Amino acid sequence: MAPGVAILGAVTPKDEEESASDGEKPGGYALESGTSMACPHVTGASALVKSVHPKWTSSMIRSALMTTATVYDNMRKPMTNSSASFATPHEMGVGEISPVKALNPGLVFETTTEDYLRFLCYNGSPEKTIRSMSKTKFKCPTKSSDDLISNINYPSISISKLEKSKGFLTIKRSVTNVGHPNVTYTSTVQAPMGMKVKVLPKKITFLEDVKRVSFKVLFDGSEASSGYNFGSITWSAAQYSVRTVFAVNVE
Repeated sequence: MAPGVAILGAVTPKDEEESASDGEKPGGYALESGTSMACPHVTGASALVKSVHPKWTSSMIRSALMTTATVYDNMRKPMTNSSASFATPHEMGVGEISPVKALNPGLVFETTTEDYLRFLCYNGSPEKTIRSMSKTKFKCPTKSSDDLISNINYPSISISKLEKSKGFLTIKRSVTNVGHPNVTYTSTVQAPMGMKVKVLPKKITFLEDVKRVSFKVLFDGSEASSGYNFGSITWSAAQYSVRTVFAVNVE
């Protein structure tokens, strides 16, 4: 989430003449809202991170911005929606980006080209089309279904369907250490009432020669409310706090 409501910006006088009151001279500025206003903020934040970490890929930068986002307002209270209720990830994303925090996220979720190609497979795109588009000899996994989309190595977790009668569903993720070496992270789960969420292993350790570690997240919605359930998983170590939001649709 980035600032995108009532952003004061320069506009061409011609565009503002139509909205100016009778007798008033266009000022050359206007308040605008929408994703077109939020996009420049994200672009600027990404450029800042890239200037400090020139070798980072776009997915690493996105991960850094997402996992270090702020979920409280300037009064240190949880963010709310237009109805004054607590905002969900579907309303505010992962939170409000914090460019300075993103400069030193500790861990990042790297989403590779293969991840995106697999996404197309899982989403039902023909292998021939994917090969033509990517100009590769890429082969779709033998088992490809939209249920596997949740395993794409993204900085958040979304599960479109979790059946109450099926027990635990396992989601896989990998993180890359971009912080201090020789560090151990401990996971903390914030889960909605009735939903069981387990992280395996609960602790992950990075040594000098270990840069990337995988883990699993198990979800059981047998006692959860039907519909979307929201929560988060946070990996903590020293000054680092890497937060991953999840949204699970229980049926």
